Amino acid sequence: MSIFVIFGSCASSPGIVTDTFVKLDVLTPIEQLIQRIKANDDVIKHYVHGENGRVIVRADLQDNAGNFDVIYYLDEAKTLGNSVYEVSFIVQEKGTEKILANSLVWMPVPGDEGILLSFDDDYMENWDEFLFLFDEYDAKVTFFIQGVYDPFSIIALNRGHDVGYHSLNHLDLRPLSRDVFLRETITAAESFRQQGVPVSSFAYPFGFSEPWMHEMLFESFSVVRGYGTTFRIYNKNEITFTHIISRAIDNTVIRRDDDFESIINSMLRAVKFLDDGRVLPLTSHEISDAAWAIRPVRLEFVLAAAADLGLKFYRFSDFANLSKID
Repeated sequence: MSIFVIFGSCASSPGIVTDTFVKLDVLTPIEQLIQRIKANDDVIKHYVHGENGRVIVRADLQDNAGNFDVIYYLDEAKTLGNSVYEVSFIVQEKGTEKILANSLVWMPVPGDEGILLSFDDDYMENWDEFLFLFDEYDAKVTFFIQGVYDPFSIIALNRGHDVGYHSLNHLDLRPLSRDVFLRETITAAESFRQQGVPVSSFAYPFGFSEPWMHEMLFESFSVVRGYGTTFRIYNKNEITFTHIISRAIDNTVIRRDDDFESIINSMLRAVKFLDDGRVLPLTSHEISDAAWAIRPVRLEFVLAAAADLGLKFYRFSDFANLSKID
């Protein structure tokens, strides 16, 4: 959950033209609605996709004063110190152009909200070089390894991380026969399990998949993961035996550093602000300046921002149900 504190001053977000309500019989109910929003009283929030990859958190409220749309400007939240934020919001009366702007003080507190961070392919030597960075933030991640068993798997497990499987040859699996599909996925993963690595999740090469693949893979894996450039936020209780999509955060997907920080802030803050055990999957590959990679400074930004919000660092194995798979 999160704590909301009534904040006295009004603030408007850049580009928002505010229109105050001048009649007392209208202003008083609106002010009461503002206090309700600040206290987060019975406010059911949801998220929508914004421009340039950002996440927008909104709420629909009905009140004696009318029907209203609330928009929270989380990516523009001001840090007040010690993980306390001032969040601007607007309340717009539906069907009119009347808008009232205000802000609240938000203090995220520990909960089940978190990120599901993973890295794909066969960059074992590279990943090994950056295990220290995950240690600094007490961050646990999942490495989806392509090919056959590699000793890095044991190193990762011993550091508290997770290992998933990413196919034998990194092919587009969709046109393959069922027999070849099995050899590329379930059969090939046995080289890890024979070495004591309990791979419980699978990531599709290129993120490409068909529904029939999920059903076959669920016989051997608890979670199967796709890959895309748009985000999905999941309830943590709905991930096991589910096909989920992980948001790409590679350098080539988000090219500008200021865009990267704004997008990451909007996504991570939205996950925490929404409460209710939400989880955001994020994925990259190598940790470097390469195109399909994440630069070390960007990775540290993600880890630091998540830690500051009190988000949990989930592994795919945290959602495994090994009793139901072969």
